[in-house]
Order: sequence, then C-alpha cells, then structure tokens
Amino acid sequence: MIFSPDIFPLWLFLLTSVIAALGFLIAVIKAPWKLVLSNNERQHLIFGASILLGLFSIMRVDTLEVITFHPLVITAVTLMIGWHFSILAGAISQLILLVAGVDDWSMLGVNFLVTVIIPATVSYGVLKVSQRISLRNLFVFLLGVGFLGAALSSIAVVTITVVLLFMADYDLSISEISKDAPLLLLLIFPEGFLNGTIVTAVTVFKPHLMMTFNEEFYLSNSDKKS
Repeated sequence: MIFSPDIFPLWLFLLTSVIAALGFLIAVIKAPWKLVLSNNERQHLIFGASILLGLFSIMRVDTLEVITFHPLVITAVTLMIGWHFSILAGAISQLILLVAGVDDWSMLGVNFLVTVIIPATVSYGVLKVSQRISLRNLFVFLLGVGFLGAALSSIAVVTITVVLLFMADYDLSISEISKDAPLLLLLIFPEGFLNGTIVTAVTVFKPHLMMTFNEEFYLSNSDKKS
C-alpha cells in the first residue's frame, strides 16, 4: 500500500515513522552480517532483491482515493534472504523509489512500515510457526509458507491500512469499502501465487539461495521413507 501524504495527522505520522525506524534499527543490529560479508553471492542476492522490490512497487493499482496497492513479493524475498536482510532490501527499494520521484519523502515511514516491515514479519512468522509445529514436508514450505504466507501478509497489510485510515479520521464510508473490497480480495490470490511461484522455482533449482530453507528439516521424512 502506498499512502497519500495528505491524510495523516502529525502524531500518526510520527508514530508510524518511529515504529518503522525501530524495525529498521533492529534489522541492522541483529542481521548476521558475517554470513553476507563473506559471501559475494549473498551480497548480489540482497542487491537484486532490492531492485526486484523496487520494480514491483512501480506496478500499482488504485483502490481507495488515498491509497495505491502494488505487488509486494516481500514474502519471497524474506524466505530467500531472511527477515533482517529483507527489511534492509525493502529500505533500499524505498529509497530508490524516492530518488526516482515515484513516492513522497514525507510518507517514507508509513509506507516502509506497511509495505515492508509488516508483510516481512508476517511471512517470517508463518515460517517459524510451521517449523515450531514440525510440519516436515517440502510442500509445507512451498505452498504453506510461500503461497499462504504471502496471502496472509496481504491480508495483514489491508487490515493495517484500514486501521490507519480510521486512526487518521479519514472518512471511510461503508459503501467505499464494499466497492473496493472485492478488488483487494482478488489481489490476494495473485500475490500468493506470485510469491509461491518464485519460492518454488528458487527452492527447486537453486536451493542454496533460499536462506530459510532447511533441506534436512523439510526432506527428512521423505528420506526415511525411501
């Protein structure tokens, strides 16, 4: 979601900016830098993920008058490079859009929070839940985490967007919501399909590039049966 700069009061603008800044700082401080600095392929992957996020951010669909929806693909990026570096890649993509004049500088905090931090956190949370309950199956990672994780991320983004609009006292009528709700729901499936396809392709053909994919964990049952 990309927000118009005219709808947020100062207190809400500051609140979302502070939360976004804290999320960014946590990602920078806690990121496993040694794994990346010693691996050129990982560095190229993070840079490529930043470009990918920026390119998909350009493809947008106007929903409500004050927000614009665009494909996130943050789930696939999160699974490839991990939560910490997906936040950093999202920050780089946001800066690219700002420098290119696509987005407004004043909305950096809220846009970064809604389009990067929230979906990346939800996606990573789905991954951790699947691992915690020991769903040891390759399709759990591909479809459950890749497809379903992206769909849940989109639902979370839409939900947070509506909450922020109400907090901003935006006159969001029931008729306006009912008019755009079907479009938003229709966009959830392609989001899941797109992320699921990327995750599946990378996992099958280049599994070493999928940082969160544990081959021993997800394929252990298959190996025992064979």
